[in-house]
Amino acid sequence: MLRHFNLKKSTLFLLALFCFPLFFGSCTLGGITNPDNYSRNHVVYAVDFKPTDLSHFKISKMNEGKWVDVKKVANNEDERYSINITSDHLTVISKNKMDLPLYQTWLDYARKNLGYKAESEYDIFNTIEEGYIYEVDLGEYPLIDKEEHRILMYEFK
Repeated sequence: MLRHFNLKKSTLFLLALFCFPLFFGSCTLGGITNPDNYSRNHVVYAVDFKPTDLSHFKISKMNEGKWVDVKKVANNEDERYSINITSDHLTVISKNKMDLPLYQTWLDYARKNLGYKAESEYDIFNTIEEGYIYEVDLGEYPLIDKEEHRILMYEFK
């Protein structure tokens, strides 16, 4: 009887030890089972644009591993995002606080043509105003000769 009680007590202790971080820590069951843990604290948007025509672009939102079209927008400062290209910089401005964006088109090019690996450093954006304005130095990271470009925006939840 005593042995059965100790086994039951040990099992309850281990169960409580496992459940405590789930309920009171920063870990959630969704975060544990989701391979893209980064999305726990972010809403991920893709901005597809043509560098030769910045009058408008398309915004998509990541929803359970699939891109869902949100809308096609005019490129201006009243929208969620705006993109500007000068001779030496590509600038991204967000109305909502976000993390460092990822220039997916440039990263794909670098992996294919420059030998970048998945673990390679690929933060090519410089922070101008933390959370809102980021830019790429086009002298160091020139625009890729491709019709459509994609930047991933990681808005904080």
